[in-house]
Formats: sequence, C-alpha cells, structure tokens
Amino acid sequence: MKKLFAFTAILLVLLGCDASKLNSVLKPQEQKSLAPTNAEMIAALKEALTVGSSDASTALSKTGAFSSSEIYKIFLPKEADAITKNISLVPGGKKLVDDTILRINASAERASAKAAPIFARAITEMSITDAIGILRGGNTSATDYLKSKTTANLKAAFSPDVQQALNEPIVAGVSAQKSWDTLTSSYNTAANSFAGKLAKLTPVKADLKEHVLDRSLEALFAEVGAKEQSIRANPLKAASSVVRKVFDYAKNELK
Repeated sequence: MKKLFAFTAILLVLLGCDASKLNSVLKPQEQKSLAPTNAEMIAALKEALTVGSSDASTALSKTGAFSSSEIYKIFLPKEADAITKNISLVPGGKKLVDDTILRINASAERASAKAAPIFARAITEMSITDAIGILRGGNTSATDYLKSKTTANLKAAFSPDVQQALNEPIVAGVSAQKSWDTLTSSYNTAANSFAGKLAKLTPVKADLKEHVLDRSLEALFAEVGAKEQSIRANPLKAASSVVRKVFDYAKNELK
C-alpha cells in the first residue's frame, strides 16, 4: 500500500496534479486505510474530553468565574422567588439575599477546583461504536456522551465537596449554608405566622446543595462543550497530533 501511495503521488506530481488531493483518486478501500485507527479515535476523544474538563475546572475555579459571569452566575433557587417578592418580611432581607448569592457563587468556584480529577476518573472505557457515533454526531456529541454516562456518578462524588464548600466560612466568617439557613428561617417564620397564612405565603424548603451542585455541573459541561466545539471547528489548532488527525478526519471525511 505504501508503494502504491508513493507511486501514485509521484505520478500526480509528474502530471502537474496536486498531491494533497491523493485521497480523491484512491479507491474506497485505499482511502479507508488513511483513516484513524480505532485506538486513535478512542485516544483522541478521551484526550479531548480530559483537556476540556480540566480547562473547564480551571476556568470556573477562578474568583469571580461564577459571581461575575452573565452566563454562570448562580442565583437563589426558584423556590426562593417567594422570599424576594416578600423581602420586606425578612429583617435585613435584602442584605441577606445579596450575601447568600455571593457565598453561593464563591462555593461553586471553590468546588469547581476539585472537578478535574473527578472528570478524569469518569472518562473510562469507550467502545469504537461509541467513538464513531460521537465523531459523526453534532458539535457537542462527545460532551453529551460524557454527560449521559457520568452525571449521576459525578453528582455523587462532587456532592461532598459542594457541601463542604457551602459550609466553609467565606465572607465575614459566615458560610453560604449558614446565610441560606438564616434567610429561609426568617422568611418561613413570617410565612407560618397568622398574617403569613392569611397572605397564603408558602414556606421555602429548597435544598441549597442540590441547587448549587446542578448549576455547577451545568456550567462545567457547558465549558467542556465549548472546548469540543472549538476543536471541531478548528481541528488543526489542537495541541495533540492524534486529536488533530481524528477530528480533522471527522470534519472532512465522516458524513
């Protein structure tokens, strides 16, 4: 095959043809030999996901990555809308809400720093059928695959880190969890009062840890997806030769 490839390339040059277009004159079975191997496809996908998740963890663990972001900033759980609508019922309510949101985002940033090794452990065996499906898929198919296979395990593994981050004193020695508990307790006292019942106020029982965990993972997968889209759009700019080869092949050959 190598001799055939070399001979054909020389012939094309002698005929004034562009040797880079060699694939177009090869027979289908000969073109197939130039495609990435199964091992290369798996390696490239694992590397892309590992790099993407590591970059996401680093980016989101920086101070302000959540709190200053128009995309990733975490607000109070939806159930807490009742609090903000009736903020006057909570002593110092506006400040409590602002402080809680600040601490929630700081907790997400701290927890994100621990995401990379969790993602790395989660990127396990991948079949060639999976790999081909991912390469033929959309711009975030590798990220979608990772998300579908690992979200439950990531939540279980990430949960203690998020709770620990929520319990750590952050601003003025007060944790996000303590700030949230104070806020909801004050509101629920008012909601359970005679006046609150007359106003049909509903006590808030949202799980802060689950809320922050879900928003943090959404942000991490969004960042990984952005990395994948970048590689697919410009595969030749990827750092690794195997990633360049596989994603360039997927972009130009796989339909």
